[in-house]
Amino acid sequence: MTKPMKILQVCSAESIGGGERHVIDLTRALIERGHDLHLAVRPNSPLKAELAESPVTWHELGLRNALDVISAHQIARIIQEHRIDVLHAHVARDYTFCGIAARMSRPVRFFLTRHHFNPIKSNPIYAWTLAEARVLIAVSETVHEQLATAFPDFTDRIQVIPNWIDYRTGDRLSKESARANLGITRRYAVAIIGQLTPLKRQDLFIQAAAHLIRERYWTDVDFLIVGGAEPDAEAYLDHLHSLAHEAGVENQVHFTGYIDELPAHLVAFDIVAAPSDNEAFSLALVEAMAAGCAVVAARVGGMAEIVKDGVTGLLIEPRDRWALVAGLSRLLADKPFRDKIASAGRDSVIDRFDREKVIDRIEALYRFAGDDADPIVISGRRTTDG
Repeated sequence: MTKPMKILQVCSAESIGGGERHVIDLTRALIERGHDLHLAVRPNSPLKAELAESPVTWHELGLRNALDVISAHQIARIIQEHRIDVLHAHVARDYTFCGIAARMSRPVRFFLTRHHFNPIKSNPIYAWTLAEARVLIAVSETVHEQLATAFPDFTDRIQVIPNWIDYRTGDRLSKESARANLGITRRYAVAIIGQLTPLKRQDLFIQAAAHLIRERYWTDVDFLIVGGAEPDAEAYLDHLHSLAHEAGVENQVHFTGYIDELPAHLVAFDIVAAPSDNEAFSLALVEAMAAGCAVVAARVGGMAEIVKDGVTGLLIEPRDRWALVAGLSRLLADKPFRDKIASAGRDSVIDRFDREKVIDRIEALYRFAGDDADPIVISGRRTTDG
């Protein structure tokens, strides 16, 4: 039996999104494998409620910004006092002070995961602190390219490890029960899933739904907008309600809010749309495919790597309302085609994003990554342990 590790995950996020769900399930998976898990979070972090039943040692810190030297010293103290083997940061603002803490606490193994599609800042401070990382994990090839562009000296330390799905465990609902729970009464159900934000383009989804209902007479479809709104997105939520009201489709376009145990309910949907302006990966898309939903997604970021157009789903150009209308219309009208790509999509994501396979890779990195790595050279200086 391999020796358990003491692992400190750092996540300063104040809401639950795809990256935070990654941290939550990674923590659970590592505990299942016998490791000792510590989490450094901000006070009132939502991760504490999500992991309330898990044996986690919690550390509430400020984690204010990238230059939070106080948090760096506190993390270094935690590493030393608890003899932490692995330090793993998941939010961009956390990378630098975790890098500083790692330098103060050698030989702790420092890793970071980049969950976002936005280019990361490239400056001397980032370069100096990120040089301490054994591996920079990118959740897709798109993110890999951004990291390599920002930090060409680190290219050989960047690895793509995607998010994952766990399709073998958890409560299973029947299609009938899931539909009943979500109030679906019409023949078909089409959903868009994700936090309510302009980036996810719920507005485009409502416009497409309105056209399908009014111009193409799809009156036997429930269109569901699944996801909650943060306080700073209330104006956008009001805008979405106004769009549905002004289009006269409020009786077919439903706002579900945040849904607990969402993966168990995905069998309720026939089609899931993901017209986001960009996505680093899109866990919601992969989970929908694993549940057997046919999908139509924007050809951007990680989603373009997940879906093979016409085989495991449909890809459309971003911000193109009429392409979304056409894709949804085709999937609604052609059941044999819809069933075919839904089945192929399910097989594809189960094979590529199996939870145990992905966690195996992360666990192996924690144990062995960087053992034989040469020091990184930055601006003519070699970074070493000296």
